[in-house]
Amino acid sequence: MKRTTFIPLFLALPLLTLGKGPGDGSKPAKESADKIFVNGTIITVDAKNSTAQAVAVKAGKVLAVGSIRDINKLRDAGTVVVDLGGKTVIPGFIDGHSHFMSLEWTQTANVAAPPVGTVKTIADIVSELKKYKAEKNIPDGAWIRGFGYDVDQLAEKRHPIKEDLDGAFPNNPVVITHVSGHMSVANSAALKASGIDSTTKDPAGGIIVRKDGSNEPAGLLQEKAQYSVRLKNANATPSLDDQLKVLHDQQLYYASQGITTAQDGSTSFESLQLLKQAANKGKLFIDIETLPSYGIIDKVLGNPDFTYGTLTNHLKLNGFKFMSDGSPQGKTAFFGQPYLTKVPGCDAEVCRGFPVTSQGQFNEAVLKGFKNNIQTYVHCNGDAAIDMYIEAVENANRVLGTTSTNRRPVVIHSQFVRPDQLDKYKQLGMLPACFTNHTFFWGDVHVQNLGEKRAFFSSPLKTALKKGIIATNHTDFPVTPVNQLFLLWSSVNRQSRSGRTIGPDERLTPIEGLRAVTINGAYEYFEEKTKGSIEPGKLADLVVLSDNPLTIDPLKIKDIVVLETIKEGSTIYKR
Repeated sequence: MKRTTFIPLFLALPLLTLGKGPGDGSKPAKESADKIFVNGTIITVDAKNSTAQAVAVKAGKVLAVGSIRDINKLRDAGTVVVDLGGKTVIPGFIDGHSHFMSLEWTQTANVAAPPVGTVKTIADIVSELKKYKAEKNIPDGAWIRGFGYDVDQLAEKRHPIKEDLDGAFPNNPVVITHVSGHMSVANSAALKASGIDSTTKDPAGGIIVRKDGSNEPAGLLQEKAQYSVRLKNANATPSLDDQLKVLHDQQLYYASQGITTAQDGSTSFESLQLLKQAANKGKLFIDIETLPSYGIIDKVLGNPDFTYGTLTNHLKLNGFKFMSDGSPQGKTAFFGQPYLTKVPGCDAEVCRGFPVTSQGQFNEAVLKGFKNNIQTYVHCNGDAAIDMYIEAVENANRVLGTTSTNRRPVVIHSQFVRPDQLDKYKQLGMLPACFTNHTFFWGDVHVQNLGEKRAFFSSPLKTALKKGIIATNHTDFPVTPVNQLFLLWSSVNRQSRSGRTIGPDERLTPIEGLRAVTINGAYEYFEEKTKGSIEPGKLADLVVLSDNPLTIDPLKIKDIVVLETIKEGSTIYKR
């Protein structure tokens, strides 16, 4: 791949390490490198968290790591020498969870709050939607969509209602989706087009929020109630070439953040087909781990075009995604104890959120995954939802008569896991995929809605580490920016928008935070033997940074810049 310029949105070891794999004790091989990187700080993220001065690459894999003197011995006339000029090299970032194929959000108005967008009021939302309609020349009658509004950052401190949108868009169906992705607001035209009125019953796992004292929809649709408006799209399906172009740009965007392995959580069948075509055509240049939505799992399992568990042409079907509850900031996450503030759509004295599945459905899904040797990835934010997942795992073990701890069931978010549940994770081999960006974007909100004790234990990576649990960290893009250095910063500092430290006891050291987004990510995908650290025999997935995250002021980690991203020895992004 040619080097492409892209502007993103937002010590030394004296001994040479050579051999077939890390720690194999073999003697140095007499072979030359295709490329060597010298005069830098190489943070290997190996078992000892070693650092080195240089690294050699051959045939897309790490050949050796060590001192400049020893690595230079691997040069010959054909070796490309890269002088790092004192810069820092780390392993390629491995995305613990995001929605890589969230290409639909590139076709929506940005109605997010700062620092992602500019929206501060409901009037700002309307203004951004009007601007988007004008820029895209959207005619009357066509659907208009926006993504990213955050009720807690709006001056009005409430969700928009249909009347807020009706005045400016009397002839367009309009839907804006909450930053969590777990609820949407529709105007009157969108509700009418979707057949939602005062006689429409709440779907299982969803709530149509009504106006006070009536059954008339207010516009806010929570969880599964939003699907009928979210899936409406008046635009024609783009051509394959257009889709591949968007897919290329999305990969380049991830690469600009140093990501060499991405995840697409809850992949649709259409997206899976597109990714398969792209892989067959050689159009993928970062590794993409797909998690088909559980709703299509039977369709995938019965299709000879799709095979689980093998990375081929940068694509792998790695598991399936199952939903159990909603959003904590949206107050639809399922808790054992109630929210401390009013919950939209809940008129009861005690509002704990709600599950979007039954325990029976949960048990069936996990058992199907275990029977088919498919890794289960389940979205769980509240502790009551996590209880359901633990019960489903224990049920599957009972039914199958196994106590295997190497299935690595992943608890996506594990946002408000309890200490006793972490002990169950350890016992059952469950992996928390945490989300420390919440401490910045919604840490203050969680203190208000849930109280300090629960808020301070959100995404408890430090406690998980102390218990010997392998945990990852993620951005959940497009919920928060895919910026991996900001994610690392959030895990080390846990600083909120107001500057408050949300859970000081859960702060990681920089190397612990780095491991969560590199080698631990590889473990999540059963790929720790081939990627995630800079060691001989592993893929040469490398990132060149402007500063060293282990030595810079921790508060400045988010200001570090990705200068270059290298996939299997070849540059795929250069600033």
